[in-house]
Amino acid sequence: MKNKIKKISLVAVATVLTLSTSSCALMFNGSRKDVPIRSMTEGSQIYVNGELKGTDAVNVKLRRNSNHTIMIKKEGYKTQIIPVTKHADAGWIVFDALINWGAFLTDPTTGAWNSLEPDSVTVELEKEK
Repeated sequence: MKNKIKKISLVAVATVLTLSTSSCALMFNGSRKDVPIRSMTEGSQIYVNGELKGTDAVNVKLRRNSNHTIMIKKEGYKTQIIPVTKHADAGWIVFDALINWGAFLTDPTTGAWNSLEPDSVTVELEKEK
Protein backbone atom coordinates (compact mmCIF):
# COMPACT_ATOMS: atom_id res chain seq x y z
CA MET A 1 0.00 0.00 0.00
CA LYS A 2 2.85 2.38 0.87
CA ASN A 3 4.46 1.79 -2.53
CA LYS A 4 1.20 2.55 -4.31
CA ILE A 5 0.78 5.85 -2.42
CA LYS A 6 4.41 6.69 -3.14
CA LYS A 7 3.90 6.07 -6.89
CA ILE A 8 0.72 8.17 -6.95
CA SER A 9 2.53 10.97 -5.11
CA LEU A 10 5.41 10.88 -7.59
CA VAL A 11 3.02 11.01 -10.55
CA ALA A 12 1.14 13.92 -8.97
CA VAL A 13 4.36 15.86 -8.30
CA ALA A 14 5.63 15.16 -11.85
CA THR A 15 2.31 16.32 -13.31
CA VAL A 16 2.29 19.54 -11.30
CA LEU A 17 5.92 20.28 -12.25
CA THR A 18 5.25 19.59 -15.92
CA LEU A 19 2.18 21.82 -15.99
CA SER A 20 3.84 24.62 -14.07
CA THR A 21 6.83 24.76 -16.40
CA SER A 22 5.00 24.27 -19.69
CA SER A 23 4.02 27.19 -21.81
CA CYS A 24 0.30 27.78 -22.28
CA ALA A 25 0.89 30.55 -24.80
CA LEU A 26 3.10 28.26 -26.86
CA MET A 27 0.58 25.43 -26.67
CA PHE A 28 -2.45 27.56 -27.56
CA ASN A 29 -0.94 30.41 -29.60
CA GLY A 30 2.04 28.71 -31.22
CA SER A 31 5.26 30.29 -32.41
CA ARG A 32 3.88 31.04 -35.90
CA LYS A 33 0.74 32.72 -37.21
CA ASP A 34 -1.08 32.11 -40.49
CA VAL A 35 -1.39 35.43 -42.32
CA PRO A 36 -3.52 35.52 -45.48
CA ILE A 37 -2.29 37.99 -48.10
CA ARG A 38 -4.42 38.97 -51.08
CA SER A 39 -3.98 41.39 -53.93
CA MET A 40 -7.07 42.60 -55.73
CA THR A 41 -4.86 43.46 -58.71
CA GLU A 42 -4.64 40.32 -60.81
CA GLY A 43 -1.11 39.13 -61.55
CA SER A 44 0.52 40.86 -58.58
CA GLN A 45 3.58 39.25 -57.07
CA ILE A 46 3.64 38.80 -53.32
CA TYR A 47 6.96 38.89 -51.47
CA VAL A 48 7.45 38.22 -47.77
CA ASN A 49 10.77 39.30 -46.27
CA GLY A 50 12.18 39.59 -49.79
CA GLU A 51 11.15 36.09 -50.87
CA LEU A 52 8.57 35.57 -53.62
CA LYS A 53 5.66 33.60 -52.12
CA GLY A 54 3.22 33.63 -55.02
CA THR A 55 0.79 35.71 -57.05
CA ASP A 56 -2.60 37.20 -56.24
CA ALA A 57 -3.25 35.36 -52.93
CA VAL A 58 -1.12 33.38 -50.50
CA ASN A 59 -1.32 32.19 -46.93
CA VAL A 60 2.00 32.35 -45.09
CA LYS A 61 3.08 31.20 -41.63
CA LEU A 62 5.02 34.03 -40.03
CA ARG A 63 7.13 33.69 -36.91
CA ARG A 64 5.64 35.58 -33.98
CA ASN A 65 9.03 36.54 -32.54
CA SER A 66 10.03 38.95 -35.32
CA ASN A 67 8.73 41.71 -37.58
CA HIS A 68 8.11 41.05 -41.27
CA THR A 69 7.78 42.98 -44.51
CA ILE A 70 5.22 42.22 -47.20
CA MET A 71 5.74 43.70 -50.65
CA ILE A 72 3.14 43.47 -53.40
CA LYS A 73 4.10 44.60 -56.88
CA LYS A 74 3.19 44.42 -60.52
CA GLU A 75 4.69 46.14 -63.53
CA GLY A 76 2.83 49.37 -64.32
CA TYR A 77 1.56 49.71 -60.75
CA LYS A 78 2.91 51.35 -57.60
CA THR A 79 4.54 48.83 -55.27
CA GLN A 80 3.00 48.57 -51.82
CA ILE A 81 5.06 47.67 -48.77
CA ILE A 82 3.21 46.58 -45.66
CA PRO A 83 5.07 46.10 -42.38
CA VAL A 84 3.83 43.31 -40.13
CA THR A 85 4.90 44.02 -36.57
CA LYS A 86 4.97 41.90 -33.45
CA HIS A 87 3.21 43.12 -30.33
CA ALA A 88 3.35 41.49 -26.92
CA ASP A 89 -0.06 40.33 -25.77
CA ALA A 90 -0.32 41.48 -22.15
CA GLY A 91 -2.87 38.79 -21.34
CA TRP A 92 -0.36 35.97 -21.80
CA ILE A 93 2.31 37.82 -19.83
CA VAL A 94 -0.05 38.42 -16.89
CA PHE A 95 -1.27 34.82 -17.01
CA ASP A 96 2.29 33.50 -16.94
CA ALA A 97 3.28 35.88 -14.15
CA LEU A 98 0.35 34.81 -11.97
CA ILE A 99 -0.08 31.15 -12.84
CA ASN A 100 2.69 29.74 -14.98
CA TRP A 101 6.02 31.39 -14.14
CA GLY A 102 7.98 28.61 -15.88
CA ALA A 103 6.72 29.88 -19.23
CA PHE A 104 8.98 32.92 -18.87
CA LEU A 105 11.70 30.59 -20.17
CA THR A 106 9.90 29.69 -23.41
CA ASP A 107 7.23 32.23 -24.34
CA PRO A 108 9.44 35.30 -24.88
CA THR A 109 11.98 33.47 -27.05
CA THR A 110 9.42 31.62 -29.20
CA GLY A 111 7.23 34.69 -29.61
CA ALA A 112 4.20 32.80 -28.31
CA TRP A 113 3.26 35.89 -26.26
CA ASN A 114 3.10 37.99 -29.43
CA SER A 115 0.40 38.83 -31.90
CA LEU A 116 1.15 40.09 -35.40
CA GLU A 117 -0.46 43.19 -36.85
CA PRO A 118 -2.03 43.31 -39.32
CA ASP A 119 -3.18 39.71 -39.07
CA SER A 120 -4.29 39.70 -42.73
CA VAL A 121 -3.51 41.86 -45.75
CA THR A 122 -5.71 42.79 -48.71
CA VAL A 123 -4.59 45.48 -51.14
CA GLU A 124 -5.41 46.88 -54.52
CA LEU A 125 -2.45 48.38 -56.34
CA GLU A 126 -2.65 51.87 -57.83
CA LYS A 127 -1.67 52.36 -61.48
CA GLU A 128 1.44 54.41 -62.12
CA LYS A 129 0.88 57.73 -63.90
